[in-house]
Amino acid sequence: MSALQPAHAATVDTLLQTAVQHFAKADYVAADGALERLMARSPGHVEALHLRGLTQHRMGQNALALVLLESALRLQPDHAAVLSNTGLVLRALGRPQEALACYDRAVALQPDFAQAWGNRGNALRDTGESLLAVDSYRKALDLQPGYAHSWHGLGLAYHDLLRWQDAVAAFDRALQCQPDMAVACLDRGNALRELEAFPDALAAYERAIALRPAYAQAWSNRGVLLKRMGRMQEALQSYQQAIALQPDFLDALVNCSTLLKEMMDLDGSMAMNQRALSLDPECSGAHLNLAICHLLRGEFDKGFAHYEWRWKTEQLQSAVRHFTAPLWTGAQSLAGQTILLHAEQGLGDTVQFCRYAAQLKAMGARVLMEVQAPLLPLLHSLAGVDVWLRQGDALPPFDYHCPLLSFPRALQTGPESVPAQVPYLFADPELVAEWGRRLGPPRRQRVGLVWSGRPEHKNDHNRTMSLVQLAPLLAGPAEFHCLQKEFRAADLAWDPAAKGVHLWADSLHSFADTAALIMHMDWVIAVDTSVAHVAAALGKPVWLMLPYSPDWRWLLGRDDSPWYPGMRLFRQDASGDWTGVVARLSDALSRQVPASGP
Repeated sequence: MSALQPAHAATVDTLLQTAVQHFAKADYVAADGALERLMARSPGHVEALHLRGLTQHRMGQNALALVLLESALRLQPDHAAVLSNTGLVLRALGRPQEALACYDRAVALQPDFAQAWGNRGNALRDTGESLLAVDSYRKALDLQPGYAHSWHGLGLAYHDLLRWQDAVAAFDRALQCQPDMAVACLDRGNALRELEAFPDALAAYERAIALRPAYAQAWSNRGVLLKRMGRMQEALQSYQQAIALQPDFLDALVNCSTLLKEMMDLDGSMAMNQRALSLDPECSGAHLNLAICHLLRGEFDKGFAHYEWRWKTEQLQSAVRHFTAPLWTGAQSLAGQTILLHAEQGLGDTVQFCRYAAQLKAMGARVLMEVQAPLLPLLHSLAGVDVWLRQGDALPPFDYHCPLLSFPRALQTGPESVPAQVPYLFADPELVAEWGRRLGPPRRQRVGLVWSGRPEHKNDHNRTMSLVQLAPLLAGPAEFHCLQKEFRAADLAWDPAAKGVHLWADSLHSFADTAALIMHMDWVIAVDTSVAHVAAALGKPVWLMLPYSPDWRWLLGRDDSPWYPGMRLFRQDASGDWTGVVARLSDALSRQVPASGP
């Protein structure tokens, strides 16, 4: 036996060395074969168990990897490297808290273990503790300043914290340490996109692609950016490349379908969404895109059915309300029942869909309505509501609930059956009189203007224009009054007051004031914002300026709206082209307003 012992040991060492060499070359099948033969000779070999666990992890076999690494830990519980790599596998299995415990044990055993500190940062990010992750990455980098992966992790943690400049700086350091790190280029582009440094973001994505031409995620993110830059055809080509490289890439499929919708290729968009749903029938983004395509076409029954998937999307998941009372779907009797109507999205949505309260009241319901605080003074004029609540108020008992944008489906609304009686909102008479005194008697016909919305709105770049683009309209014979409260610096620099636009932002304390001011207007000309909805709900003539790809509620191919009988729609002929819209508005206004008013 003693004569055979050295030969056996040599065989084990040789097999381990062979496995290490194969692993270093990413030949994991060969590495695993060598380790399997080694373990047949020495089943309790800790380093073989460790390396084979890592090999299985690299091959995507994480459940087996965990068994192997845990076997190694039973033999040597204080092995810091095995603990750290067990954490790596636990993260891959979606068990970040257990991974974090492994990393904590590893750094307690070996405080100068930079890789474990970096991996610990990854686990902290997984658990939503990005601020603590920053400290862990910093500890790793104090120990190993050239550790590219920790610089990259630090950048991701800063990205989580919306510290975009810090994120870019960290990604830059990662790339200094490892210039061919394509994922750092990608994430650098993402941070630069958030900073709206679009040319630099594009260069970052293209560097990632140059480093890894088959990098589908980089092609997809490049498409997102090009779309944001208005370079639609290039964006489409970028998405198509991402999908060609990875045909089951759901995000790219959904993003491409969204782009096709905005390019008004609804058939192409719907086909792309159906492709996404064939891969994942519960893909909420594809359902939502299908909803919008159907709704744009006036196919309300199909559209609103898909629209219920909005609650599964990333944008609205956190807004889901969890009530004991069931959702009212239209099938249950409301006679003698109390129902809570609750606002769910923007202010304009609330103004548009609060109209359904009267129908529910006519069905015998006691109606509670919970809305955004800024709207409450105006909405008190709405018929059919028994109890008004502002968002955040304690809720009284109720039998059913329904979010406002679910009512068209529950009540089987179609384009021909929209409850379109206006006005359904009314300005406070005392405020109307007060604004009358402030304005004085009209010298010419008055036009209320809204040319931009909130910059935070996800579609603001599409729906908003600059005031200078309205210059041809402002040269007309009317008296112009601004109905919006927020202004871009460029608009103020153009000095609207000097161009004859009356500014009232400091006096508009709530939508009740806005409504009272609107009542003194002969027309309201607006982009697609909440003020346009308020004016239309008050029964005022509204001329709405719409982008080439409009919101679904304005449908297609018509210059009127089933939602608001007094509204006239002025649509862009091409993406971003407000010139034609303003020219048509100016002509229409000149026909309506005499050259000299009373």
